[in-house]
Amino acid sequence: MKIFISLFLLTLNIFSQNKSVEAVRTPTPPDIDGHLTEEVWMKAKVFSDFTQQEPNAGQSPSFRTEVRILYDEDYIYLGIMCYDDEPEKIIAREMKWDGRMGADDYICFLFDTFNDDRNAYWFGTNPLGMRDDALLSGIDFSGFNENWNGIWDVQATISDSGWSVELAFPFSTFKFKNLEEQVWGFNIERGIKRKGETVLWTSVGKNLGLYKIQQAGDLIGMKNINRGNPIYLKPFLTGGIQETTDETKRILKTGLDIKYGITERLSLDLTFNTDFAQVESDRARINLSRFPLFFPEKREFFLEGASIFDYAFGGSNRIFYSRRIGLRRGAEIPILGGAKLVGKIDKAEVGILSMQTAKKGDEQTTNYSVARMKYDLFDQSYAGFLVTSKYSKGSFNRVYAGDFEFVFDDFLGDKNLKLGAGFAKSDDSSRADDSWAFKFYADYPNDLIDQFISYRIINANFNPEMGFISRTGLTNFSYVFRLSPRVNWGPIKQLRFEPLMISHNKSQAGEHLAAEYSFSPFGFTTFEGDGFEVELERHFDNVDEDFEIFDGKLISAGNYWFTLYEASFYTSAHRPVHGGMDFGIGNYYTGNIVSVSSYANFRISKHLTLIADHSYNNISLGADKFETNEFGSTIRVDFSTMMNTSLFTQWNNEAKELNFNYRFNWQPKIGSNFYLVINHLFSTENKIQSKDFAVLTKFVWMINI
Repeated sequence: MKIFISLFLLTLNIFSQNKSVEAVRTPTPPDIDGHLTEEVWMKAKVFSDFTQQEPNAGQSPSFRTEVRILYDEDYIYLGIMCYDDEPEKIIAREMKWDGRMGADDYICFLFDTFNDDRNAYWFGTNPLGMRDDALLSGIDFSGFNENWNGIWDVQATISDSGWSVELAFPFSTFKFKNLEEQVWGFNIERGIKRKGETVLWTSVGKNLGLYKIQQAGDLIGMKNINRGNPIYLKPFLTGGIQETTDETKRILKTGLDIKYGITERLSLDLTFNTDFAQVESDRARINLSRFPLFFPEKREFFLEGASIFDYAFGGSNRIFYSRRIGLRRGAEIPILGGAKLVGKIDKAEVGILSMQTAKKGDEQTTNYSVARMKYDLFDQSYAGFLVTSKYSKGSFNRVYAGDFEFVFDDFLGDKNLKLGAGFAKSDDSSRADDSWAFKFYADYPNDLIDQFISYRIINANFNPEMGFISRTGLTNFSYVFRLSPRVNWGPIKQLRFEPLMISHNKSQAGEHLAAEYSFSPFGFTTFEGDGFEVELERHFDNVDEDFEIFDGKLISAGNYWFTLYEASFYTSAHRPVHGGMDFGIGNYYTGNIVSVSSYANFRISKHLTLIADHSYNNISLGADKFETNEFGSTIRVDFSTMMNTSLFTQWNNEAKELNFNYRFNWQPKIGSNFYLVINHLFSTENKIQSKDFAVLTKFVWMINI
């Protein structure tokens, strides 16, 4: 019987891939205004065979969705009608590019232009016509790179029947095979937020969904199209003034970014006199551990195509960490220029990056280079290598790494399974031995049961200077087991339990270094997207030497066991006012801790959003007692989908600095930008006093040749 059921489920998966939709050639392009009333749309073939994915996979949708696809020599067009019996209840508040589309009613879809079931372009929009786009890779959401921005147009409108949207994509936005007739992988999803409902064209099932690229249907009918090899030039001009307590500096800088499609699958990016004046400020954090904090990359040049260079080693640890380039202890090191080559050559996905930084202070001019290759194996698996190199006069650091990952999406019928392993070896001017690292992991990420197990070894002298490794000289064993049964009890859609989570570190000599054990006896999510969870944590830390925790307070060397009790809840982002809170109480080294962190998001209208957050810790260490406070707030105004402004403010009682970061962004056309950035930093040590002030403008104009 079990064999029969497994074969039946596998058969369902096979049939789910057989759907196809045909694009129709049009001599007259539609006017992209959000209305599907033009005669040209009447010539397109309509498909509306959607099925509910959430909350009840396989059931009929609440409302009908109709999709039409046209194309001409230069563009592919989508026209989508989302019927709704109660259009006044449609949720639409987000206008910012790459904003929180998922909090609104939405449409999103993917194009697997090579139909290789490995990579895809993902696009999304809402009833306001906001833009969201990403590059998708892998069998799940893990390969979702939202930092890629394509060239495309969209307009949407709300009517008495629901909402409609028109989209236009130039073929030059995509990479695809140079064939007379194209067959692309395609799938589309609609979200109806007030009902907690998503509907899909294909790939419906508890362990399936839109992001299972290999379960997409086929988009057929496009013939004799050509993307060409476009060259995008982006010259920029930055100007402004920066004042500190010591000096006033005038800034005037020009530079150029170039993107060139070398082949149908390979693109080259060049940057000269690189500038990141428009990048948002980092969030300052109070660190209550003795290990470094990880900060995400925000610079566009490094973000696009970043997934190819990713080589994770558990948690935030990674062999290549792009923030090592052009930044040192938070200060900017000028980048003279660089090049990035990404794409595919036959079955090999490749990425090569090389950047040269200028001399600044005691920092020598330095070359940073990384090369990554992942060779396709079977349907979803790969084997690959990575090499990093940091070179300056008198010193060098290199890392050589290899890895593989075997992926199965039909394990036991319709379950997902990943098996992977890797190694890395560092080499530098010191020529130190004992500089290896190894990893092995198995991941079983499924709807009901989610398990993950890993084993890592990081030798004491392993030193990837272009990476981020929080701790060396250890072996780590980790295991996570989660259960998420769907119960459909009243407002509760799914229960969540974590019977066991283990993370255990030992030294290479076998000494216990650190451990974390957690148990979550109860949690749930609702149909509307609210959630709640309670958790018990048990920690061990072998502190080998005294360290300062906060404002001169010390943790003495020794072995510590402590217990934490935590509870958290959050409300759905589709609500006009939503937020969440985490509360914890328990032991902390030689004393106790009470911690509270919270955030709130106020969607006043489609134009105005207010965000606030606060983190608080009350800590006692014997006779020493202290509190930590971190505050952050954002006011964002979206004038349109092409123009927005924001003011971000932060303060904490460790740095005792009040930071205002104001940004204005206008896109006169897709790909071109004007930025106005004002940063003002105040010291609050004794009295409020200005420390640093900067006003910068940056204008980027895209030229397509």
